[in-house]
Amino acid sequence: MLIITEIAEAVQADRENLHADVEAFKKYEMVLDFKENFERQIKNTVEDELSDVIIRCLDLCGVKELDAYTVNVEFPSGMDGFTERMYFVCRQLTDRILTADSVILEFVLSQTMSYIVEHCRRKGIDLDFFIRTKMKYNRLRGYRHGGKKY
Repeated sequence: MLIITEIAEAVQADRENLHADVEAFKKYEMVLDFKENFERQIKNTVEDELSDVIIRCLDLCGVKELDAYTVNVEFPSGMDGFTERMYFVCRQLTDRILTADSVILEFVLSQTMSYIVEHCRRKGIDLDFFIRTKMKYNRLRGYRHGGKKY
């Protein structure tokens, strides 16, 4: 559910035309502290939310001790809109996950991540940059964002 929530947040960011300003982020690197700069230029954008999808998938792989691997994927012909692509990803994720044993779950999560990577590749989004940057930002926040470790 957390993965689907991140996909939904990416769709909402797209509907609001919220995209990261990497140029501004790099420009203000030396002027603003990292957290403030991230929150101004990247937080809650399409790119940020797509990186969260990957992070959530990898988290689940880690918890379930599953491997993540690349799957050759291609969106159906004519599927160019962001919302319909993300709906397609959600369908791929949920159609098989209810009966998922660990082998199927491993494939579905790998497939989900591969679709996100493919979308980003087509749109020229440096997903690696956004994942690394989001991980750095998350380290500045408390455990489960409450500031306390349990």
